[in-house]
Amino acid sequence: MDDFKKYLDELHQYVQAFDHNNKILNENWQDKKSEHFSDTCITIVNGSCQEYAQTVEQVRTGINSSIEQLKAMEQELSKEITSPEWAYKD
Repeated sequence: MDDFKKYLDELHQYVQAFDHNNKILNENWQDKKSEHFSDTCITIVNGSCQEYAQTVEQVRTGINSSIEQLKAMEQELSKEITSPEWAYKD
């Protein structure tokens, strides 16, 4: 899961760099095509990447929480199984 977050962070950095470079070009060219490209491509891709990263982070948090709950349950069951009282319970 940590590798996946690392890749999402890298993707976000690439999109940010692309956006930055496009802004530089836009400032130098000052034409409608670069503005249109920024509005219809860069902004949409950047927004989609951010939404995707947020969704993945929420899912990752949920999965990590479930893992911790399962570990706690495993420890509790392990204690019950190894307890000397286990053999005498009906």
